[in-house]
Amino acid sequence: MVNDTIAVEIHNSSINELKEISELIQMRRDKIAKDTMRELKVGDKVTFENKNGKVITGTIRKKNIKRLVVDTPEGGWNVPANMLTLVE
Repeated sequence: MVNDTIAVEIHNSSINELKEISELIQMRRDKIAKDTMRELKVGDKVTFENKNGKVITGTIRKKNIKRLVVDTPEGGWNVPANMLTLVE
């Protein structure tokens, strides 16, 4: 969970500071997604949560630039890399 100090700092930030924080968060998300894309390959078994919070397991069929196509028993899903977890 978020550290209380961080929550207080965000609460007391100006609009410009919040914009800067938002940009830093987005940069970090992009880095995590790129690292995940490098780690995953076609044929890997992965899990992710759908919009309802249900954990879905499938196999990577195709890698696109930012998303991967994952085959599941429910059909194919186009999933962002940062939402996937490799099943070991």
